[in-house]
Amino acid sequence: MSFGPQMYEFYLKRYAEIYFLVGKLELLLRIHIVATLRDFAQKYSYGEWHQLIPNTPQNKEAIAAAKIASRGLDFESFLPFSFWRHLFRREYFAGLWVPSLHLAFLGIPNAATKASFKIVCRNMKRANNIRNRVAHFNLINAGDHEEEIATLLWLINAMEEPSG
Repeated sequence: MSFGPQMYEFYLKRYAEIYFLVGKLELLLRIHIVATLRDFAQKYSYGEWHQLIPNTPQNKEAIAAAKIASRGLDFESFLPFSFWRHLFRREYFAGLWVPSLHLAFLGIPNAATKASFKIVCRNMKRANNIRNRVAHFNLINAGDHEEEIATLLWLINAMEEPSG
């Protein structure tokens, strides 16, 4: 598949827009998820926020690799997007969402509900697919650009405090 200059510029602009939003979302996840889990850990006398994360092989591997890569400083910045996405799975509703994670979504009224959780889960799964598609420059599976932007913006807005 070859691209002319106009085609290249077209996709470059789209990918830049999407990747910027993915980056903003990932930054918000790192800040808000860690803060809510840290607060929960302190309130209930757990050691570190990451001790609340389900002890799956994937999570253990991601945390260990992030700690090594970061040399122990701000290791959250080295956790992959998929790590954050996997915190929003059906089986974590009662253990993570209700007691803690819903507090990271200040832009969602009644965020602790199962209905809100399902929407966040669906959008996080979609955001992860969008991120992977863009990161691997997969044009074949390109979705509707406006839908991808809307999904990412929904999650970003859901994590920001409502204005007014």
